[in-house]
Amino acid sequence: MLISGSIVACNDPKGDVERDTMAEATADSAVVYDDERGEIEADGVEIKDMGDDFWAGINWDAPVVEDPDLKDTEVEARAEAQYNIYSLDDKLLFGTDKSEIRAEGEEKLQQIANELKDLPESGPIRIFGHADARAGNEYNKELSAERANAVKDWLQNKGGISADRLSIEAMGETAPRATNETARGRQLNRRVAIVAVTQE
Repeated sequence: MLISGSIVACNDPKGDVERDTMAEATADSAVVYDDERGEIEADGVEIKDMGDDFWAGINWDAPVVEDPDLKDTEVEARAEAQYNIYSLDDKLLFGTDKSEIRAEGEEKLQQIANELKDLPESGPIRIFGHADARAGNEYNKELSAERANAVKDWLQNKGGISADRLSIEAMGETAPRATNETARGRQLNRRVAIVAVTQE
């Protein structure tokens, strides 16, 4: 998330920022500067702010794409003009009612991380946790948040994806792909979807 406003230098205990310049920014100062070129993060990469309407308008039924790098991986890839969606069935990632990523799930996430590294560095990535409707809505939302957070942490800590690009959204049971009346439908609804912006 890109935040602008007053500049506070974390490495100056006196808080004197009158003479701070972009050249003096350090990795630990985590500042954003407003200048004639627009908002620029201290590391030089501006992450796009897509806005809430963009994320709320994700088409979960976007066309499936055949990606040779994801063939036989059990990762479903879909794409629209501005984003890619990589979906994983929850059983590939987690045990029942758990949010710890299984070893097999790590292999799948590494394959997705490799795909994400080929996309523009300014493109934000949001991890959506989805659940079926068997338990209560509050429980489903909490579990989907924990699972989305686990995937976010893995992508950041093991997948080599910049934390600045990553965010989560707990969908709970609000965006089913199939009926919750059958075991197969419920299985399709329990998933984690990684949505990556592809536009420059």
